[in-house]
Order: sequence, then structure tokens, then C-alpha cells
Amino acid sequence: MNRIKISLVFLLVFLTCFQAISQQDIIDSLLKVKSLAKHDSVRCSILDQLIEIAPEGEWQKYNEELSRISTKNIGTQFTSTNAVFYKYYARSLHNQGIIYSEQSDDDKAVEFFKKSIDVCAKSGNKQDMAISMQAIAQIDIRKGNTIKALNQLYQCLKIFEEVHDEIGIADVHLAIGDICFMQREFNKAVEHHIKSYELYHKNEYNVAYSTVCYKIGVDYSELKQYTKALEYLQKSVDMAESSEYGGNSVTYLNISQIFISQSKYDKAIEYAMKGLKIAESTQNKVEISHSNILLSKIFKLQNKNALAISHAEKSLKIGQEIKHPVEINMAAKLLYEIYKETKQELKAAEMHELYIETKNIIDNQEAKNALLEQKLKYEYEKKELISQTENEKILAALQAQNEKENLVKNIWLIVFAAILLLLGVSAYFLYKNVKQKSIIETQKNNLLKQKLLVSQMNPHFIFNSLNAIQNYIFKQDSLKAGTYLTQFSELIRMILDFSRKDYISIESEIKLLNNYFELQQLRFEGKFDYVITVDNKIDQESIHIPPMLAQPFIENALEHGLFYKEGKGKVDVRLLMEEDQLVYEIEDNGVGIEETIKLKKKLNSSYESLGTLITRERMHTLTYEEKHKGEIKIIDKKKIDPNNPGVKVRFMVPYKIV
Repeated sequence: MNRIKISLVFLLVFLTCFQAISQQDIIDSLLKVKSLAKHDSVRCSILDQLIEIAPEGEWQKYNEELSRISTKNIGTQFTSTNAVFYKYYARSLHNQGIIYSEQSDDDKAVEFFKKSIDVCAKSGNKQDMAISMQAIAQIDIRKGNTIKALNQLYQCLKIFEEVHDEIGIADVHLAIGDICFMQREFNKAVEHHIKSYELYHKNEYNVAYSTVCYKIGVDYSELKQYTKALEYLQKSVDMAESSEYGGNSVTYLNISQIFISQSKYDKAIEYAMKGLKIAESTQNKVEISHSNILLSKIFKLQNKNALAISHAEKSLKIGQEIKHPVEINMAAKLLYEIYKETKQELKAAEMHELYIETKNIIDNQEAKNALLEQKLKYEYEKKELISQTENEKILAALQAQNEKENLVKNIWLIVFAAILLLLGVSAYFLYKNVKQKSIIETQKNNLLKQKLLVSQMNPHFIFNSLNAIQNYIFKQDSLKAGTYLTQFSELIRMILDFSRKDYISIESEIKLLNNYFELQQLRFEGKFDYVITVDNKIDQESIHIPPMLAQPFIENALEHGLFYKEGKGKVDVRLLMEEDQLVYEIEDNGVGIEETIKLKKKLNSSYESLGTLITRERMHTLTYEEKHKGEIKIIDKKKIDPNNPGVKVRFMVPYKIV
């Protein structure tokens, strides 16, 4: 699409070669068809073709009309019905960018190229998007933004390969070759220009064929391979002389360059002046600069130094005006050489400094590294895609060959597979067995939790609590009844909540124990005091423990130790951190174990603490799961000190830091 107009952005690319008469006939025919067209989509298609072949001054008008018609039809949102108009609108924006590029208004040109890219992205038009990206890359090359240009060019290359656009691929290689040439990497320049040449030749794309031949000739000339250089330069001349040109300055400048290499200076001046005239008529500052550089070279070779200086200074002025390092560099180098020859040392030194400064911009190591990096990245990604398919083919071939030539090995493979299958089945059943044990252990743990829940809410406790509430109500002590009922319901809620969890924070555990103690104090009517102590080393929020491990032992202390005690009792609950081990201690000053047993016999009571038994089972289960010591020590304090009766319970608690 718009290859001819796009090529104007590229340095030294030819216009399409049509015979003047036949070209005009085609234009007239297209205009006639357009006048008869009934649909805007047909008109846009014809205008797109006219833009391709119309001469300077005319195609710009057709582009304005294309922009107007496509804009009218695109609507506010992309749909399948207006897709064709999105395509033509994007192309009209791209063409407008070319117009600004020809006028050396790079900022405006980039603005319209980016607008075209945005429209292409909305419609999924990758090919046209890559063309506009490539045009921006050409502007970056002229401005010395080589790294940015290379990044965009290799993105374009991927897209063109994806959509199988060989002309687009050739255009990218042409541009990369130009960058290599500017960096004086002439072997790499030849490599990319040859790829471009082969694709142009294969597709009979004569628009750029002569130009790429000229560039390859110059590459070989710099490599001092003059035979090959002359071969390609002659191809370029033959193509140029066999065509009628449509007034493109780049074409004439290319021919002028070739005549310079052949020392035909009069012919070189003739074509350089033609190029200058066209460049000035279109206000293409880049080509005006190039024309003056060529004329300066020719006059220098003819020892006409005054004319050579005049044209070189014009080129330098334009280069500085449009801020293009390439144009400034060429002009500065030429002026340095002329001033040196004419003994104008100060001016020569000034131009040499300017030449070195711009050369460093164009030919910097960072840009060379970027070229290598982008190339390696591109080649790697491309080889990965290719090798994936090739590896699959090779693997299939090897498998077929092995099946035919290694029958015995196949038998062994079958035996080996059978063994593996047997091992796999065995491993499966072993896994199922272990998993089943785990499930049983989990079920056992859940059952223990349920038993614990039942034990915590034993009928004695519930009956006593409700009886106490009833007592307060009968006494019309509504405040105590309400307080008792509130604490009772809160405790029941906490027990139900915590019994479903494997671990709770120490802070939550202490809250539950406080609530339990306060409720029991109401029930026992202040017959005992309690103290809960937590070691300062313990972070109550982050350390989590299994819930309600201590509660059954506290209940035993109250129901069996303090219940039979004369006078006021006391319960101490301590949580200690000893060498990274969390320890629970529950201590009371009740009647002690021996006295409790005697009182039970006297009262004929066979009661055994179900909560204590369940806690022992829980500790055993936790020991299995957490690899933790689960021993519970119950000490009758009277055996140690007859004057200090009571019971002390001590056990280690598994914990997690959350």
C-alpha cells in the first residue's frame, strides 16, 4: 500500500517507473471509474490507486479527498462494516505524514504517522501499522536516534514476516543496511542490502531495484571490492537509463552519484542540478541538502573550490536548520577537506570539530551494540520458531528408525514399562493407604474435638449455670441474673467457635479462660480467686495454640480441689516460654488428689473427669501430627510439702507463629 509514497521517506529510493503516456492513460481511466462509482468504498479504493501513480502536486489532492471520504464513514467505533474505511483513513494519515516529511517537518510527520498507527491498532491492520512505524524509524535515523530506530525496525520486520510481506521485509533490510553503512560496518551493510536486493528482484519491485543496486555498489566500493562494486553500479545505471522518471529528486541524485564514480562530472552536474530543482520545488530540505553536497563534491573534484565551498555551506546551513546529524556531518567533512586544501586552517579546524562531534552521534558504540543486540534477539526468536518444527520432524524420523532397527530394545522397553507400571500401581496403593491413614487420623482428631465440645458443655455445668440464673431471677436480682446470662451466652459462643478451629491466638485463649473464671466466680459466689500470667517473651497475637487445652484441668481444680476446701481458694494459670518451648501450668491450693479420692469414696462418687481424658487423647494426637512432646505431669503438692496442699498440672503446648 502506498509503496511509492512511503519510499520517499527512505533515503535514495526510486519512484515507480511508468511510461508517461501509459501512466496518464491509467490515471484518466481511474478518474472515469471514480466518477461513475456509487459507493464510497469503491471511491476510496480508486483514490488509493491514484495516490500510488499520480505525479507530485496531484497525489496530495487525491489524499485529501481520501481523508475526507474515509473520515465521514468511520463512525465513532470500529465494526466489521466500517473496517475498510478505517484502513483508508489510516493510509490517508500516513500519506499526510509523508507530505510533512518531504517538507522536513519531522515533528508533524511523526504526529501523523502515530495517528495512523493508532487507527491501524484499533482495526487490527498490522501491515499498515508496520509501514508507519518504519517511516518513524527513518526519521529517527536522520535525527541520529539510531537505537530507537533499530528497535522499531526489528518490530516491523517481525510483523512483515508474520503477514508474509516480502516487500516490507526488503524495505526493513534496506534501512538497517543504511544504518550499518553510516556506522562504517560495511560487511553488515552488504549483508542487509543483499537481502533487500534478492527480495526486490524476486518480486520484480523495480521501484527500489535500481536504488538497492547502487547501495550495494557503494558498499563494495568501501570494502575495496571494485569488481563487484562496478557490477552493481552498472545494474543501477542500466535500470535508470531504461526508464522514464517522474520527476523524483532522489532518482537524479542516485544517477549523479554513479556518474561521479565514473568520473563523468558534466553528466553528474546535470543530474544533480535536476535533483536540486525538483527538491526546491517540493521544498524537500533533506534532498536540497543532498543535492548541494553532490554539487560540492563534483566542483571539488574539478578544483572549483569557490563553488564547492558555496554549495557545501548551503548544505550545512540546511542540516543545522533541520537538526539532522547526517547532513551536518557530510557537509562538515567536505568543508574541512576544502578548507584544508585551500590553507584556511581556522575554518578547517572548526569544521573538523563539527565533523567529529556529529560522527560520534552517528557512529557510536552504543548504537552498534543495539544493532547487534536487536539482530541476535531477532535471529534467536526466529530460530526458536523454525527449530521447534524441525525438531518435531527429526524426532518423528528418529522414532520411526528406532522402531525398525531396535526390536530387541523395544521388548526391553515393554518389560521396563511393565515394571514401572507395577511400581506405579504399588506406589498408588501405598499412597492410598497412607492417605487413608491420614483420613482416619483426621477423623479421629475431629471426633476428639466433638467429644471435647460435649465435655465442655457437660450437663452439670449447664445445669448449675442455668440454676444459678434461675436463683437470681427468683431473688429478683435482675442485674446479677443478666450479668450471669450474658457471660454464660458469651462463653457458650466462644466454645462453639473455638472448638471448630485447630489453632487460636493466645490472646483469644486468655479471653475465653477469663470469661470462664468470671462465670464460675459468680456460681461459687466469690469462694476463690484466680490469676492468669503470660510470660513477657510471648507475643499473644502472633503465637497460636490448640484451643481449650487448659480448661478441663481448671474445671478439675474448681470442681474437685476448691469445692471441698474450707475457706477461700486460688487458681494460678501460667503460660511460660522455656527454651523455645511453650509450657502450660495450672496450679490450685485445694484439698489435693488424695483428699479428693477419700471424699469421693466417702460420698460413693465414681465420677471421672471426661475432659481430662479427652485432653490426654488430644495431646497424643497433636504429638503425632506436630512431632511435639505431649506428656502431662500432674503433681500432688502435698507430697512435696504437707503444709501446701493442692495440685499442679504442667504440660508443653504445640504452637505456631502466624
